Amino acid sequence: MQIIIAGCGKVGAQFARIMSEEGHEIVVIDSSAENLRQLGPGFHGVTVLGIPIDEDVLKQAGIESADGFAAVTPNDNLNMMACQIAKEIFHVPRIFARVQDPVKEQVFYQFGVHTVCPTEMAVQEFRALMMGECSLRTVYLDNTGIDFIYERVREKWTGKLMRDITVPKDAHLLGVMKDGNLVFFNPSQKLAFDDELVFVKKI
Repeated sequence: MQIIIAGCGKVGAQFARIMSEEGHEIVVIDSSAENLRQLGPGFHGVTVLGIPIDEDVLKQAGIESADGFAAVTPNDNLNMMACQIAKEIFHVPRIFARVQDPVKEQVFYQFGVHTVCPTEMAVQEFRALMMGECSLRTVYLDNTGIDFIYERVREKWTGKLMRDITVPKDAHLLGVMKDGNLVFFNPSQKLAFDDELVFVKKI
């Protein structure tokens, strides 16, 4: 895939390196030459110095033929504008944005932009861990969102079989995490107190 990444902070640089190592054509845009140097000598992609809302900069990065665009700068407004340009002007098929402010997630959603909100993810995960409740992680397969719902086995489920579990509405029981390993659904699998059930649900 040909992917453009706007923003070369810690998140952008790491994402760029990983995708480049997997063989994708990666172009990273950042207004700071120092940030771009974070990619290191092992990075095999292309870097463009500039602002990711400048159409000339985006064209230089190859946005007219890009398969994906990820805006991961620390500035939510800049990410929003860059995504809008990529979507509305250059019609990039896959667009994702990092958003720090959970309130702004809805705005991104209204424009059809998939988001990753580290703030919201951390808050929800901390709450779930503290309360012993389920946690939620979302991934996207093309344009389809999939929720992975993790729920720790409660005392009332300890010793029961997987087939006895009540599955949330519109979800499927994928399996159970045991000692850090996923065991796929087995009706006869007995559950232990520290196990974590894994449900999947299309959004």
